[in-house]
Amino acid sequence: MKRWLAPLAIAAGLATGAGPAVAAATPVPVDVTFTQPCPTFDATLHATGKGGTIVLPGDRLTFTGPNLRVTITGPTGKSVSYVITGATHVQILPDGSQNVTATGRNVILVPQANGHQAGLFLTVGTVSWKLNPDGSENTLFSGKGLVTDVCQLVAP
Repeated sequence: MKRWLAPLAIAAGLATGAGPAVAAATPVPVDVTFTQPCPTFDATLHATGKGGTIVLPGDRLTFTGPNLRVTITGPTGKSVSYVITGATHVQILPDGSQNVTATGRNVILVPQANGHQAGLFLTVGTVSWKLNPDGSENTLFSGKGLVTDVCQLVAP
């Protein structure tokens, strides 16, 4: 399983298909509920609002989430809600690896991989990471942004 970029990326991927390169894309309505593993439980995420994918020349993508909101609920009903209107920028490199930079407010879904457990993270500001061609992590979060472990916030 690969690291997901953010609920907005998932929502945008569900709502829009890949198409020809465009300079801008019109965001589409999003209303999706799914589960994501945390270290010791599964959390439920419900994302609503709008999401879009901008396909740019040079093997670049930007996932947008104007007015995108997500509520994350743990197994005991404890929940947090965020407005996640940030953008996630992806540069696909010639070897198939990806440089990813999230700007603004995003929720990043991280699978269990490379010796760390699965999780959910709120990022605020600029946070970057790199994925290998197979989707596994090359580098974890870096940058001047803040990273909050959402699983800890909704844990029983």
